[in-house]
Amino acid sequence: MLIKTNKHIVTKIFSVKYTLITILFLIIFLHLVSFIPTFHRSITDYRQAERVILLNDVGDELYTAVGNYGFERGRGNVVLNDAGPVEKMEENRRFILSRRADGDEALKKALVKLAGFDQENIQNDIAKIKQLTGSIEDLRKETAKDLLTHKAQRKPGLAESWFAAMTAYIESIESLLVDISSDISDADGMISRYSSLKHETLALRNTAGPEMSILSATILSNAPLTPQLTQKINNLQVLTEAHFQKMEDLSQSLTDPQIPAALQELKKTYYEYYFPYRETIFPLALKGGPYPYSQNDFLDHGVKALLQISDFMENVMIVTKQYAQNKLHKTRKDIISQVLSSFGSMLLIILVFIFANYHVIQPISQITLAILRLANKDSDVFVPHQKAQNEIGDMSRAVGIFKGMAIQLDKDVIALKQASEERELLIVSA
Repeated sequence: MLIKTNKHIVTKIFSVKYTLITILFLIIFLHLVSFIPTFHRSITDYRQAERVILLNDVGDELYTAVGNYGFERGRGNVVLNDAGPVEKMEENRRFILSRRADGDEALKKALVKLAGFDQENIQNDIAKIKQLTGSIEDLRKETAKDLLTHKAQRKPGLAESWFAAMTAYIESIESLLVDISSDISDADGMISRYSSLKHETLALRNTAGPEMSILSATILSNAPLTPQLTQKINNLQVLTEAHFQKMEDLSQSLTDPQIPAALQELKKTYYEYYFPYRETIFPLALKGGPYPYSQNDFLDHGVKALLQISDFMENVMIVTKQYAQNKLHKTRKDIISQVLSSFGSMLLIILVFIFANYHVIQPISQITLAILRLANKDSDVFVPHQKAQNEIGDMSRAVGIFKGMAIQLDKDVIALKQASEERELLIVSA
C-alpha cells in the first residue's frame, strides 16, 4: 500500500513537470502562430520597398534619358533650320552629341535594370523602344551629315522628320515610364504622388521645349510661322500653364519643403527670365520678323528655363529616392525588431520554465522524496533547501520539524518499550 502511494506521488510530481513542458510548447506555438503572419507581411513590405527603389531608379534613368533627348530633339530642329554659316554650328553639334550620349547612357542603364521583369506591358514598351532605336540611329546619321552642310543643300523636310521621329521615340520611353509609375503607385501612395509630380514636370518640359525650339527655328528661318505651327504654339502655352498649376497642387501635398521652394524658383525663372522674351517674339514670328533679339539671345533664355526644369526634376528625384530608401530602412528595422522581439519572448519563456523547474519543481520533488523516506522510517534522510528564504524553504523546514518529531517519537517509543520491559521484569521477580 505504501509503495503504491509512493508511485502515485512520484507520478503526480512528474505530471506537473510534463504539464509545464506541454504549456511551454503550447505558448511557443501560439507565439509563432501570431508571429509568422506579421513577419511575412514585413518581409513582403521589405521586398516591395526594394522593388519600389529599383523601379524608382529605373524611372529616374528614363526621366534623364527623356530630358536629354528633348534637348537633342529641340537643338537638332533649331540647327537644321539654321541658314547661318556652317562653321558657327560647331557648338550646337557638340551640345547635341553630349545630350545624346547622356540620354543613351541613361536609357541603357534603365533597360538593363528591367531585364528581369516579366510583366507583359513593360516588355512590350521595351520592345517598341528597341524597335524605334534602329530608325532613330539611321535618322541621326542623316542629320549628322546635314548639320555639316548649308541649309540649301540639306534634305528637304528632314527637320520635320527629325522632330516627329524624336517625339515618337520620347513618347515610347514615356509610355514605359507610365507603366513603371503605375506599378510603383500600387505599392506606395506617397511615391505615387512624387511620380505624378515627375510626370507633370516631364510634361512641362515637353510643352515648353518644343515651343522654344519652334520659335528659335522660326527666328533663324526668317519666314513667318505657318498657321499649323501658330496653333501648336498656342496649344503648347495653354498646356504649359496647366502643368504649372498641376505641379503647384501636387507639391502642396508633399511634406518636404524643398519641393515647393524649388517649384517657386522654377516659376520665377520661367515667367521672369524666359516668358517676356516669348511674349515679344511670338507676335513678331507671325509676320516673320524683324526681331529685337537675336536667336542666340532668345535661345539662351529658353535653355536656362529648360535647365531650371531639369534642376527641379533632379530635386524631385533626390527627395523621392531618399523617401524610398528611408522606407526600405524602416522595413528592415521592423524585421530585425520583430525577430529580436520574438526571439527574446521565446527565450524569456524558456528561462521562466528553467527557473520554475530548477527552483520549484525539483525542490518540491526532492522534499517529497524526503517525506517518503521519512514515511519508510528512514530517519537518516537529508531534508534539502531548509536555508531557502521562500515558500520552498518554509516547506523544507516544516519537514525538518516533522523529521525531528519523528526521531523524538521513535526515541520515546523505544524508551516506553524499555520501561515497560523493565516493569515486567520487576513483576516477574516479585
